[in-house]
Amino acid sequence: IGLIAGSLGLRDHADRVVGFTAVMAEEFPGLNIIGPLEGHDADDETEALTRQLLGAPDLVGLYNLGAGNAGFVTALQQSGRAGAVRVVAHELTDKARNALSAGVIDVVLDQNPEAEIRAALAAARALVQHPGGRIEERRVEIGIFLRDNLR
Repeated sequence: IGLIAGSLGLRDHADRVVGFTAVMAEEFPGLNIIGPLEGHDADDETEALTRQLLGAPDLVGLYNLGAGNAGFVTALQQSGRAGAVRVVAHELTDKARNALSAGVIDVVLDQNPEAEIRAALAAARALVQHPGGRIEERRVEIGIFLRDNLR
């Protein structure tokens, strides 16, 4: 399974790598992980890394845990292996949505950045209006999108 991160210097990317590798080691010990490789959330770098990973004939899956989905999808579509390699990506962008609909990507994990921003602004507002007061915790759901539940 090929693993592409934007940057391991980003905490969320590093946490995703740790979580993914831990689950894979426990539940799928026979599968090897290639990477993580860093695409710096740049489409061209991510495309080149995806092409490199797709060069492995025994590759069964790809996980792009950062951005750069446009390059990721381009490499998959041009490789002729789209649909044959299981693919997980992050963020339900237009490119990811189209690739999900077309069967190029199998799963998209969407953080819902708008809800994250609203929650952060509400917390900041509460701190300003009521210093030392209790901040209401707002749960931000993560969306898991498959072709079947794409809206």
